[in-house]
This record gives sequence, structure tokens and C-alpha cells, in this order.
Amino acid sequence: MTDEAKFTPVPPKNNRTPMLLIGAVVVVAMALLAAWALGFGPFAPAASPSAAPTASASAAPSATATTAATPSPTAAATATEAPTASPSTEPSVEPTASPTAAASASASPTASAVADVCARDTLTLKNPGRLTLSTDIPAFPPWWGGDAATQYDNEPEGGSPWSETDFSAEPYSQEGFEAATAYAIAAAMGFAPEEVDWIANPDFALAFAPGEKPFDFHMAQISITPDRAEAVTFTDPYFDSNQAVLALTPNAITAATSIADLQAYRLGAAANTTSFDFIENSIQPTVEPSVFNDNAAALAALQGDTVDAIVVDLSSAFFMRDAQLEDFDTEEPEGTIVGQFGPPAEPDHVGAVLELDNPLVDCVNQAIAEIMADGTHQAILDEWINTGQEVPFLE
Repeated sequence: MTDEAKFTPVPPKNNRTPMLLIGAVVVVAMALLAAWALGFGPFAPAASPSAAPTASASAAPSATATTAATPSPTAAATATEAPTASPSTEPSVEPTASPTAAASASASPTASAVADVCARDTLTLKNPGRLTLSTDIPAFPPWWGGDAATQYDNEPEGGSPWSETDFSAEPYSQEGFEAATAYAIAAAMGFAPEEVDWIANPDFALAFAPGEKPFDFHMAQISITPDRAEAVTFTDPYFDSNQAVLALTPNAITAATSIADLQAYRLGAAANTTSFDFIENSIQPTVEPSVFNDNAAALAALQGDTVDAIVVDLSSAFFMRDAQLEDFDTEEPEGTIVGQFGPPAEPDHVGAVLELDNPLVDCVNQAIAEIMADGTHQAILDEWINTGQEVPFLE
């Protein structure tokens, strides 16, 4: 082999082809990049994938929430304008008014339910739209007042049953402790005086006897006792009263200072009353006690010397002494309250009477609580009952 042959360079093996391929790739890539940047061709961006969700998530919901408060073209065109406009227009009213109303409506469901049940138009009454009340005939102060012979504005034309009774007070007068209390309860239940009717009860015990009642509720100084509560429904008490002993001033019983001092005397009280029960169970006299149809008959027996003393509630004792026994022509009072009974003796709790299991009792109780809370009841007590006089306790 010659030197020429030995050193002859070997030509390259097809180097031009790879270079051409690389150049072509570069050119195509640059063309595609330019096309993508200008938004042409199959590689164009798909209509701004981040802009569409933004518009639908912010503009569309706020446009729905504001219900055309913000024009839809503006909301669609600018995704940031709708959130800015919508809180400053209708949403600022709706969220504050609507949730507040809903909260207030549900804040006190119990009070609302009670109010609904006791609304006057929903009450089940003996005479729809009117309140039918009852008390005894005759009626006496300080529980009842007025003049039975007078025609009161709210009284039926021609008078009431009490108008035909001698020496009786008149429930329609709205005077006296129980009359004033009854009308205050009626007012708290939504009834005006002219929407209240009265039924006369001729027998004290009949009001709490078993059976259907012609009245919505009855008030006649009836003490709440377990036995009576088996036959009728009582309201919460509207009055508490101690029992007291009343005698004519000349009688020796007026010197008594204890329960034991009373036992040897002739005592009496109205039938079916806690006064008579007190004589039998607490005083326990050695002489058989006398029983009378009512307090008027008991007072007549006292005046006729049939008994030495009678037992009545303290308020009735004041009235009997100061209005019925006193003739104002003598130096000494005709009657004397010997004393009252305090602890350990329980005072009488006086309540209104309803037919057994009458649901109206809840509404009457609500009215009683209302007049006690607002001072009406105390004002009535001060006007008709509280005398400020001291009466000794018998123990």
C-alpha cells in the first residue's frame, strides 16, 4: 500500500441529513410557537379556561342573588364588578331583614304558643265572643260593691238578678275586691266590660259541686282545698286570707287571747266553708258548733244571740263589724274582732272556679299573673281590702 493510499481522507458518512432534519424541526417549532402566540391554528388556547369559571363563579351567582340589581351585561363583562356591586345593593338589605325576622319569630316559641292559645278569638267559651262569669246571690262588700238598684252602662237592660235582691251589691258595678279583680282579669284576656256577662249562683256549695258549669269561671271567696279540687278546677290564688272570730262587743268571748279560750263558747259559721272546718278541726269547741246557710245567716244568728261568735275570713269580719253591725249612734262599737289565726294555721288560698279540666284555666292564670305583675292587683287590694288595722293573733 502506498503512502497516498494510506492517507487519503475518508468522506463523511451522510452528515448533511441530520442537520437538515434539525433545521426543519426548529423552523416548524418556531412557526407553531408563533401561531400559538397569535391564537391561530389547532393549538390555539381553549377560550381562556380560567376566565370562564371566574365569570360563572362570581358574576353569575351575584347576578342571581341581586335579581337584576346589577345589569347582566356589566356582570358578564367584568368578573370583579359584580361582587363589588352586589354587596352594596340588594344583598345588604335581604340578609339583615330576612334572618332577623326569622330569628325573632322563632326566638320564644313557648311564649308565642301560649299567646296563640290564649288569644281571645281562639278561646273556648260558654258563649263565643263573650266571657260568662258568676258569683253568689246576694253579693256582699268588700268583695262586691255598687248599688243593685242602679242601672250600669255594661249591665243588661232592665237590670240583673242582683237588682231584685234586697241588700245586695251589684257585680256589674265593677266595684269591690272580687268584682274589680274579675274585670281586671277579663281585660287582660281581651274582654271589655260590656263583653262580660254574670250568672247568679244561689247556693255557695253549688259552684264547686261536681258536674257541668254554666259559667267560664266563678269568683266568691272560695278557698282551694284538695276535696273541692276533685270536682272542679281552680285557678292560681288571687287572694290569701286568715280566718277570724267576730263577736258582739258585750260578749265575754272578746277577752279571749288563745284558741283554748274559745273552746267553751258557742261558735258558728256558714256551711261548706273553710271557716266551719276550722272550728271543727282547729278550735275543737266543747259545745256543738252551729252551721248556717251563708254568712248573712251566721251574722243574723250572732245578732240574735244564737251564738257567742262566728268564724269568717278576716276581710269579711272587717266589713261585718264596720258596715253591718255598727250603727254609729253609740260610744262603743257594736262588734269586735276577737282575733285572727296565723301560723301554724295556713291562710286560705282563694281561687276562681272552673269546670273540671277546663283548659281555659291556663289563660285565666296567665291573666292573673299579668295583673299581679303590673301592680293592678295590689292597687285593687289597697282600695278594697287592706285596712291598716291591727288584729291580734290567737294561738
